[in-house]
Amino acid sequence: MNSKKLLILSTTAGAGHVRAADALKRTAIILSPLLEVEHRDVLDFTSPLYRKVYSQVNNTIAGHAPELWGLIYKKSETRGIIKPKHPLLKIFDQFNFKKYLQFLNEIKPSAVLCTHFLPYVAISEEMKKKSWKIPFYVVPTDYDVHSLWISPLVKHYYVATEEAAWTVRSHGIPEKNISISGIPVAPEFTRIGDKHDARKELGLEHDRFTLLILSGGYGIGVIDKLVPNIIEFLSSIKQQKFQCVVVCGKNKKLFDALSNLEIPSNINFKVFGYVTFIDTLMDASDILITKSGGLTVSEALAKHLPMLIFDPVPGQEGRNADYLCESGAAQRVSSFINLRYKLNLLSEEPSRLHSMIGIASKIAKPNAANEILLHVLGRNRSSDLP
Repeated sequence: MNSKKLLILSTTAGAGHVRAADALKRTAIILSPLLEVEHRDVLDFTSPLYRKVYSQVNNTIAGHAPELWGLIYKKSETRGIIKPKHPLLKIFDQFNFKKYLQFLNEIKPSAVLCTHFLPYVAISEEMKKKSWKIPFYVVPTDYDVHSLWISPLVKHYYVATEEAAWTVRSHGIPEKNISISGIPVAPEFTRIGDKHDARKELGLEHDRFTLLILSGGYGIGVIDKLVPNIIEFLSSIKQQKFQCVVVCGKNKKLFDALSNLEIPSNINFKVFGYVTFIDTLMDASDILITKSGGLTVSEALAKHLPMLIFDPVPGQEGRNADYLCESGAAQRVSSFINLRYKLNLLSEEPSRLHSMIGIASKIAKPNAANEILLHVLGRNRSSDLP
């Protein structure tokens, strides 16, 4: 092909899909500087109302009615061969994604790499036509694959685990069309920094047990109680000194609330808003307390960082947590009391933490983005790589 264009498509339905796409774009630029790479959100081609509803429904239901989200996730799964699209949905997609189809026909990418199912499910009727030439490659961003991701029109799947590959095969996708690559993470997560250097850079003490708490996915009604609970518990272990680092993201209300906490003398406490150095924070930490979003836990695994997973939302987060806990790289926490027990256990028995670190290092796939891109570019003969 004379034109060497890789189009990466995501959907703003949770931050993970966009972060995975950004990781693939940044890695592609490093791998093949002569390749033309573009990352677009497929919702940008739809109506403002549809874009707003689609992007917000995930977070709204999962955040305020997690049990309902888990029920929807489970009930929407199909078994075996995927059912055909409803005629009314065909008509809706034809009009709603008209600009998106025009965009594809205009730029004519050599390959399309998707981190969400919407970019190909929405135009599946067009892709069934014999005249369709653009190959679509798909990267599910969780450790299990919901049936909504699965389509015989996809050229190749890049999944996180052997179990995920089994799920995709169970829907009739040939084994040759599936690779176990892992979930792509940004280049800064592919290498592990020195813990002491990271702590020095962040203004942390070099010899204290350090907890990192990420607020992504938590409502303020959870984490503004979670953090004080942890602080209170750590303060009761007076013979040991700790560090507790919290990232609030763009939640200013949460940042303000946590910034005004009274902190005991045996705890060095730091609270951040939105940051671009999560990789350094992970390098500096001994354990991560988080929900189990696919990208966050993949980044933690790449940094060999053990996890305590607090109250994951049923559905994809729950299944991510199942995989991590079954593997031994994480432990699931069901309540504040249970969290205190797990922290106390890991604090008193460092060998348990070291075991989790070892498992994280074994199941991590920090080079997933590289492997996916080398495979896609090679198959399309659009790469300048050897």
